[in-house]
Amino acid sequence: MKNLVIALTLMASAHAANAADFPVTVESCGTPVTFSAPPKRAIINDLNMAEMAFALHLQDRIVGLTGISGWYKMTPHFRQAMGAIPELAPKYPSLETLLAAEPDFFFAGWNYGMKVGGEVTPATLAKYGVRLLC
Repeated sequence: MKNLVIALTLMASAHAANAADFPVTVESCGTPVTFSAPPKRAIINDLNMAEMAFALHLQDRIVGLTGISGWYKMTPHFRQAMGAIPELAPKYPSLETLLAAEPDFFFAGWNYGMKVGGEVTPATLAKYGVRLLC
């Protein structure tokens, strides 16, 4: 839950952030991760995380969602809030799918967008400069 608050705060601060607010270092999957600026091209995994981001009006910073329709039934309200944001994968995204959207941030978790032994991990995303909170 702490990481959820941190992630949404980072994204929400994008609208009012100034250079003095960054860099920000947070713990993600047991490792410090430094953000030099708020995320601009986020991919968010799972319905509840997406709903929180939508409640903060962060749609203009989200380039894709994952793990929605494969696990949940989308309500009309969710679809309206989602607007033109594409769902990149109905369940677990592949590394290729994530990288094709050119994200600078992926908000997911172990067995919650990433699988131990899978191709999408903090280490694989770091190779491509994608920051992660999990």
